[in-house]
Amino acid sequence: MTSNLLEGTRAYLSGPMDFVGSRIIEKFLGWRAIISPILKTLKITVLDPWNKPIIKGHKNYGREGVVYSKEEYRKDFWTNKKTRARFETDFWETVHIDLRMVDLADFVITFVPTNIYSVGTVHEVVTARLQMKPVLMISPPVKYEFFPEINCLSDETKEVLKFYGLKENPKGIPSQWYGNIVGGHYFFDGFGFENLKFKETNFYENLIDTVIEENKPKRENEEEYEHWKQVKEWVNNYEPLQDLRGSVLDNVNFEEGEEKLLEEQLETEKEQARKYFWYNSAYKPHRPVLYELFKIASGYIPPRLQVLSHLDDNGEITYESIEVTDDSWLLMSHEDL
Repeated sequence: MTSNLLEGTRAYLSGPMDFVGSRIIEKFLGWRAIISPILKTLKITVLDPWNKPIIKGHKNYGREGVVYSKEEYRKDFWTNKKTRARFETDFWETVHIDLRMVDLADFVITFVPTNIYSVGTVHEVVTARLQMKPVLMISPPVKYEFFPEINCLSDETKEVLKFYGLKENPKGIPSQWYGNIVGGHYFFDGFGFENLKFKETNFYENLIDTVIEENKPKRENEEEYEHWKQVKEWVNNYEPLQDLRGSVLDNVNFEEGEEKLLEEQLETEKEQARKYFWYNSAYKPHRPVLYELFKIASGYIPPRLQVLSHLDDNGEITYESIEVTDDSWLLMSHEDL
């Protein structure tokens, strides 16, 4: 059996859940649903806040439904301190179990589009980094052209929308605060499936090949090309990946009533028209996180670039970049841990 550095590890999937367009679509056709079968195929235990573990003696502890509303708090939220206190207490179980899953994880994969508000994601990322765990952060591009209803507006109106919080981020560059929290080495601008029709019945067969072939470096870069060949060979020889088949929905499980809710959503005109994962807009990521995971699983841990500063003979600060071993992943392969 081909060795797998990530076998037996645990990954927590962090990202927006509250302010997404549709919770039912997010749970069953969102990024977590798409990437989970691949992680499981890599023998990684998936810790997914949509599918929280059952707590002995309290099976519904912290669980979040696909139909969620703050309606009960709206009547007197700002005028009644008891309502605000209940608002806090009612969600404590969810905060508790999600952060506990971060505790249990060996690494975190987090999706942080700059157009979706999410406080829990930041909390989870910071918690993971305080525990010295690697956080793989995906920040996709955000463009007005992704939204036809916005793109057709005048330039003057688009300018006004920026002050409403609807700002473009064409390159998907995340907050520089995240640069100091997770490190630039762990930034990615996509998963690797953004340019594939993600509802197709042969989605996973296409995905594995696409991730490898679209990340083939030029032969002139001999070192990268050799690493790519090794990763490709590993993927081709790792039978569980080659055996992964079907569509996203072929690999999900429903609780009572959820399948009907999903079917209703899928019948809407907007959802029927959606072919691609990210706002129905196909794009090829420059740095897909799935290729990074394949590299690590195959045994190749990409070095991390570290910038050092020192004073020159004139007393001016100069900077030097050096490659260092990214030891965050080495501990995961230690047989005694």
